[in-house]
Amino acid sequence: MNLRKWVTVDRLSRSLRYFLVTALCVGGLAAAHGTRIVDNWHAPQWEDAAFFEHNDEEVHSLWDCFAKTGVWPGRYLPLTTNLYYYVGAKAWSNRVEAYHSVNLLFLILNAVLLYRLAENLVGAWWAMIPAVLFASRLAMVEVVLHTCEFQGLFYSFFTILSADLFIRSRKNSGTRLLVLSAVTFVLALLSKEAAVVLPAILIVYGRLFDDKPYSRPYLVHPIIAVTWAILFVLMLPAHNQSNGMVNDFSIFNLLRNYSAYGLVFSNWILTPLQDFVMPRSIAGLAAKMHMLVLMGALIILEGAALLFPGYLKADGPRLVVFGFAWFLIVTAPYAIFADRLFMRYGYLGHAGLALCVGGLVESIVRWFSTRRPAALPQVAEASHA
Repeated sequence: MNLRKWVTVDRLSRSLRYFLVTALCVGGLAAAHGTRIVDNWHAPQWEDAAFFEHNDEEVHSLWDCFAKTGVWPGRYLPLTTNLYYYVGAKAWSNRVEAYHSVNLLFLILNAVLLYRLAENLVGAWWAMIPAVLFASRLAMVEVVLHTCEFQGLFYSFFTILSADLFIRSRKNSGTRLLVLSAVTFVLALLSKEAAVVLPAILIVYGRLFDDKPYSRPYLVHPIIAVTWAILFVLMLPAHNQSNGMVNDFSIFNLLRNYSAYGLVFSNWILTPLQDFVMPRSIAGLAAKMHMLVLMGALIILEGAALLFPGYLKADGPRLVVFGFAWFLIVTAPYAIFADRLFMRYGYLGHAGLALCVGGLVESIVRWFSTRRPAALPQVAEASHA
């Protein structure tokens, strides 16, 4: 059975499809956070004052945005801290409502970008599922309400866009798209250091979907990442500062943190939402032995699927594996933290879990559609003697 015969959205014009996806994402965001957005619209957060004061004292030109560190030591996020608040002071006099508007815009843009990326892998209809899920997660409540979380939104925007451009460059053999992907990767790195893991996502894509996963284009992003890491350690303004983070690379800490970020993807488990940082009940559940074993088993299965991708015959299962790898990779910079479980750290990782769900739904529907009982043959009437 050809699913496209009944999936009418594939026949819609491209602009109409994107309008529909945007409307669905806006509806999902409003359903999850609409009341909180309205109540918080005029409310500044404590970090706002810190950034406003820092920029007023330290940042007096565009050059200062890149030549100086931000509020927090050991970090280099010029686009999303110094430059963002420098522009905000000039353009809208640091009115908090304007910052909230920008954040809401990027919440929707990121969901639509995820749709665009997923559309490369499973088609127009199924790609809507990850987009709407990504826009409607309760766990991103701090990303929705706090203006300083533009850091996570902007680096997520460039990370998803860079991945999408790279995938399209591989499908179309386009050098221009590869260059644009590299440029947006640099912008992601200047927005937040956690973007450095993007090359691993692209390598996983090549392993699952590309006929030539070892070609030279796959070297571009790792070279950029290594170059940026060297510059960060040796030259950039934050190179001689400590960020104060304590890392714990133990198996227990990694599995517990991954389990917690995976659990809070579910809106059901977070309802009613009372703790915006990380509910203690979920942190406790994530530390239970059965959750650690489950997460460990999923990671082992993921590794096996990446070692033997030939057993994945359809795009749906491949998208499930790709989405879970996305979750593991982009959450890794936060999963290593000791005693620092914040739901907002799982924002971009939840894009991967949303891709998982989209691929899983597509696989289930396709499985049932191909196993419908065949129609019984028509028996011709016996001719009269």
